[in-house]
Amino acid sequence: MIEKIYGLLSEQQRKRGIRAAFAVLLRAILDFAGVAALIPILLVVVKREEGGRGMMLALCGAVLLFVLFKNALVVLLARVQSRYQLEVYREFSRRMFANYYHRGLLFLRGKSSVQLGHEVNYVCYTFSLCVLAPVFRMAGELMLVLLMVSALIIWEPLAGLLLCACFFPLAALYVGLVRKRLRRFGMEELEARRKQSRTVVEAFRGYPELEISGAFHTSLASFDQGMDFIVRNRLRTEIYQLFPSFLSEVAIVAGLALLIGTGSGDLGLVSGVFAVAAFRLIPAVRSVLNSWVMLQNASHTITVVEEGISDEPQEEAPGATPFTFKHAIELRGLGFAFPDGHALFNDLNLKIVCGERIGVRGASGSGKSTLFNLMLGFFEPTAGEILIDGQKLTPANRGGWHELVGYVPQEIFIIEGSLADNIALGQPQADRAKVMQVLEQVQLKEWADALPQGLDTSLGEYGSRLSGGQKQRIGIARALYKDAEVLFFDEATSALDSKTEQEINHALEMLSLKHKELTLVVIAHRESSLAFCDRIFDLDEKR
Repeated sequence: MIEKIYGLLSEQQRKRGIRAAFAVLLRAILDFAGVAALIPILLVVVKREEGGRGMMLALCGAVLLFVLFKNALVVLLARVQSRYQLEVYREFSRRMFANYYHRGLLFLRGKSSVQLGHEVNYVCYTFSLCVLAPVFRMAGELMLVLLMVSALIIWEPLAGLLLCACFFPLAALYVGLVRKRLRRFGMEELEARRKQSRTVVEAFRGYPELEISGAFHTSLASFDQGMDFIVRNRLRTEIYQLFPSFLSEVAIVAGLALLIGTGSGDLGLVSGVFAVAAFRLIPAVRSVLNSWVMLQNASHTITVVEEGISDEPQEEAPGATPFTFKHAIELRGLGFAFPDGHALFNDLNLKIVCGERIGVRGASGSGKSTLFNLMLGFFEPTAGEILIDGQKLTPANRGGWHELVGYVPQEIFIIEGSLADNIALGQPQADRAKVMQVLEQVQLKEWADALPQGLDTSLGEYGSRLSGGQKQRIGIARALYKDAEVLFFDEATSALDSKTEQEINHALEMLSLKHKELTLVVIAHRESSLAFCDRIFDLDEKR
């Protein structure tokens, strides 16, 4: 497991990890020194030397100052360790987020967004909190145990050996009995929490349908069932976490009994030193075993993180020629099949000349949206190629192509921000004059002027304060704001009423008349939505 964790870390993280490990080692030494500082007090008390009370008080004051200084250093060293763990969490979470995003649309559509979000946020945090932290904690406490046992063996071999004979067999027995169960509990809890998140998100998104159907009770029942399982699982885990306290106390009592039964010499002094050592060893052993329990329970996160950060985000090919679009988009012998082997089309040929208005028609399942995803570079063809002014479109250079295109899907992506932020999506600062200009072009200027805060008005979560027609116009305005030369319109009016659809189509027609160089590629079911197109490409005829 340690080898796997080490393999996940980058070279820079490993170097920083050495500093964190050194801080753990220093903490163990300081804790050992704190226990050792109590021994002189014990010796003075047991031997009751003359002039003792004043000397004892002075010695206690000196030890107190040392303990305060030691604990101040321990706090600083603990901060070094915590900062490192949180830096790993931040970097892993960011890498996983970027990797999942850059794996592309095909990957994202094949996964649950709730699951991916859970892994990016919760699993990476759990890895830092319940894997890295226990490893450091176990290393520090084991070092402390080693120092104390070694010192005890050197000073009084019998006491040290009895301590080992009592502690280690019980710890080994505990580890052997619960290891597999704890790993299983961790996996079961992860899956249960994923289902809980999915249940909540689905209920909130499907509120109208659930309310009309009176079906919320099914979501609530599923939530209750999942919560019951999580509670039962957590109770089982916490029972196992109580065992270390019991085992360590049994070990100490057994050790004292053996020491008294077999020891010789000054049993009072030896027992006192044994008790002082046990005073710190009990929480140390308890911490080791509890950290081990936590590590086993969260060990599944190692596999999730390993898979999530394994791919580095694709970058633009160095020296790639920027795209220009002055002539045509060409599809030559294009074919595409999904990873499961399902083929949509083969040997597809199409040429779209700059400034044309092309409609794409076909029955449901004919591959209209897939064709768009291919032309946008989201999917990679399994056969043939796509050329933009003669330059082949590939995953490595598609970023240059995206600078020239606008995309208006059926469900417009609305961020939880202002109107200006949504129009100038991805820009650090919106050009407000340009935003008003494009809003006028899509006939939304009067509406924007009437908003309570104008361009700074929040559009709500997922655009909850917008009508369907307003969302589509915002999608078009977004494409115009970035000066798109090609506008892909993917069944964007299919969910609108006929009047709003006519208004959107009229707005598109006016845009194409005003901007002769603007190329429109439109997918639609209704013939009326394709009426303004120069020609229609029928996928059913081409398949």
